[in-house]
Amino acid sequence: MAFANICTWRASPLESAVNPSIVVYFVDGNDASSVTDLQFLEATAIDTPVVIVSDIDDVNYVVRALKGGARGYIPTSLSFNVAVEAVRLVEAGGTFVPVSSLAMDSSKQEPTAKTGDILTERQMMVVEALCQGMANKQIAYELGMSEHTVKVHLRHIMRKLRARNRTEVAVLTKDFFERPHEQKRLAADDGPH
Repeated sequence: MAFANICTWRASPLESAVNPSIVVYFVDGNDASSVTDLQFLEATAIDTPVVIVSDIDDVNYVVRALKGGARGYIPTSLSFNVAVEAVRLVEAGGTFVPVSSLAMDSSKQEPTAKTGDILTERQMMVVEALCQGMANKQIAYELGMSEHTVKVHLRHIMRKLRARNRTEVAVLTKDFFERPHEQKRLAADDGPH
């Protein structure tokens, strides 16, 4: 079902419109009202998965949408077939954010040292392994701890970062771990040729 705006949707007399299985909301970067509607969607996202479709490609906006409860972010540049599969993934309980939506100009980045201030050194090691795509069992082996301890660390990390799953942890901490690798790569590029 499609509606012109949130007011029209909420005024609908149809039960299936009032209690949808998923909400796909388009945010127009040029329309201030669609951006303020996100506040309403944050409340909706508690009970219903929300997917944002937008032409806004600012990583801060994407992270804000995820922190606000959205479980998916689909840029308008994404192909239709991939967008449909992303909606299906979110409806099934997953989270979708394409890597292209998380790329940003390093000159615009804010320091993410806050992450390092919030998490313990051991939790940072778990997050770094998680960002490398390791499963709990692999993280436990690499860091010399039990799989149960890894799960406990992940629960604490998610609570501190207000993340609902591993994907959100990776999204929220991505910049913290990319910088050192990027600096090493730049230093290697500056070496003798």
